[in-house]
Amino acid sequence: MYLIDVVIAYLCRSNNNNVYMKIHGGFKMPKAYNSNPQKFYSIKLQRFLYGLKQLGCMWYNCLSEYLLKEGYNNEPICPGFFIKKSESNFAMIDVYIDDLNIIETTGEIQKTLKKKFEIKYVGKTKFYLSL
Repeated sequence: MYLIDVVIAYLCRSNNNNVYMKIHGGFKMPKAYNSNPQKFYSIKLQRFLYGLKQLGCMWYNCLSEYLLKEGYNNEPICPGFFIKKSESNFAMIDVYIDDLNIIETTGEIQKTLKKKFEIKYVGKTKFYLSL
């Protein structure tokens, strides 16, 4: 059992998600848009801002989509738990935000995750979720 931290998890973005935000009070509107108050406009973000509420969901969708492509399974009753079984090996991943608690018989998971994500090996699991 060991822990892995995904370093830039919240910068993983799927291309099919558009994020809009209200215009901040200090933002200067172009003259062409001054006919209506700022509250009628929003901004489409080209890059994500750290701390957006949507990022957690987008990160999970990105990770889940990747793991399912790699042959892992998960059940709707426990969406943060992924399992991959074969005749001689098994691997389990428990996802908590950007931390992954891993139990496996081979070193396959780190290789699989390094293909797509920047990860940091934290060490053997001593405490997880304050337990």
